[in-house]
Amino acid sequence: MSIIGKIFVFAVFVMSLVFMAFSVAIYSSHTNYKADIERSSDEVTSEKPLGWKAKLEEEIKTRETLTQEIERLIKDAAASEASRDQIVAKLQSALIEKNGELVGLREEKIEWDKKQQQAINEVEKAREELTLATTAVQKLREEVKQQQTQVDEQVDRVAKLAAELHEKESFLVIANERKAQLEKQVANARLLLKQSGLSIDSQPKDRVPSIDGVVVAVADDAVEVSLGGDDGVQMGHELEVYRNDQYLGRVRVVSVKPDKSIAIVIKAFSRGAIQQGDRVATRLKA
Repeated sequence: MSIIGKIFVFAVFVMSLVFMAFSVAIYSSHTNYKADIERSSDEVTSEKPLGWKAKLEEEIKTRETLTQEIERLIKDAAASEASRDQIVAKLQSALIEKNGELVGLREEKIEWDKKQQQAINEVEKAREELTLATTAVQKLREEVKQQQTQVDEQVDRVAKLAAELHEKESFLVIANERKAQLEKQVANARLLLKQSGLSIDSQPKDRVPSIDGVVVAVADDAVEVSLGGDDGVQMGHELEVYRNDQYLGRVRVVSVKPDKSIAIVIKAFSRGAIQQGDRVATRLKA
């Protein structure tokens, strides 16, 4: 039941009470009904109550007041219901809007859950890749360390070789300078020999330069010595062989190469077995 219906029920109940009061009053008094009905408020005493007409007028006024109050309440109720309807409509609109937002948020949550799960999977994959990469980096570091050690060794070796090369280059420069000096001296000697009518290649075979060397190899009566044509040895030269202070004999050169010579043992001068490592020296023949 609405508020308006409740108000009407209340009004009917009030009117019923009023009419009931009239009925009781009429029933209880049977004399001088007109005086009882028309007695005004000025004539009221302790024994003579207000007349029914005055009461009716008061009740009518009360009814009118109540009717106005009812109408006001009806208007207020109508306004309240309109306001309520507006509020309900607004609430329903807001509810629909919020339901839509809730649905959207749920969909977004589902989407974010998927993205979160995907991100978690990617993080797990990244962790695995990071672990593999860390292992690979550690292995590479060890390899780099080994390579660095090898490089350091190579650098040290290169530095040592560079120092040796520098030293050899220094020796080569000195040797080239010495060679230039010797070539200049040889050229001067050739010039002096030419002016004297001699040649540097016309050295007498009976004159052996004063040099010494070692026995490189021995085969029967033949020996190989470390002296050759570059040392001034020629075919027919004779060399003395000795070991420490022991004289072993004499050999004659039968083959000459730039850095070595082949000689045979002269048995008439043999004083012992010639071995590899024995010393040889030249001498002058008469």
